[in-house]
Amino acid sequence: MILALNGSPRVKGNTATMLQSALDGAASVGKETKLVQLYRLNYKGCISCFSCKLKTGIHGHCAMKDDLSPILEMMEQADALIFGSPIYYGDVTPEMLALEHRFLFSHMLYNREKRWVFPRRIPSAFIYTFGVTADQTESVLSPFAGVHARMGDMLGVETKVCCSANAWQFSDYSLYEADRYDPVEKKKYHEEIFPEDCRKAFELGRSLALMDL
Repeated sequence: MILALNGSPRVKGNTATMLQSALDGAASVGKETKLVQLYRLNYKGCISCFSCKLKTGIHGHCAMKDDLSPILEMMEQADALIFGSPIYYGDVTPEMLALEHRFLFSHMLYNREKRWVFPRRIPSAFIYTFGVTADQTESVLSPFAGVHARMGDMLGVETKVCCSANAWQFSDYSLYEADRYDPVEKKKYHEEIFPEDCRKAFELGRSLALMDL
């Protein structure tokens, strides 16, 4: 199964649309897919209990019990993982960050050797949407290089990245204090470029599904 995790509060917004496009790509080659809406769940980030590091504990298992627990178990069984989040104030949403922390930290040991304890090699990808223009993409994505590297190291396969800039945020820009944006240009971009970004997400999902590990 290809599992996508939507870190956006909007279940039908730009991020969710791109994630669904990626899952459609995976489904086009016969893969089972599932989209999880993180904002519908009640959970917290890592509480630094270190249960996942105990020599007598279960490595690779987060001891916290909340709505994220079954999702983390589902991630263990997935054939590929796709993380999706809008960028707010230069970072992913709190829900996505909490998921990343609990997933990564519970599979990491403080050993010199055998640092990661994820049981299999599976591909992963990150999908990002953001309001600034495409020429700022590199500066927007560069802070996440460390997370991408750690996820790739843990899962044993270099992670992929797909993004969409200049996000369409409001149905009617005249109702909001947002005069830094040109609503006509925004709408044109959304109608002409966003479908191409979704096509790239489709191909991303298809490529993840076809990986032979």
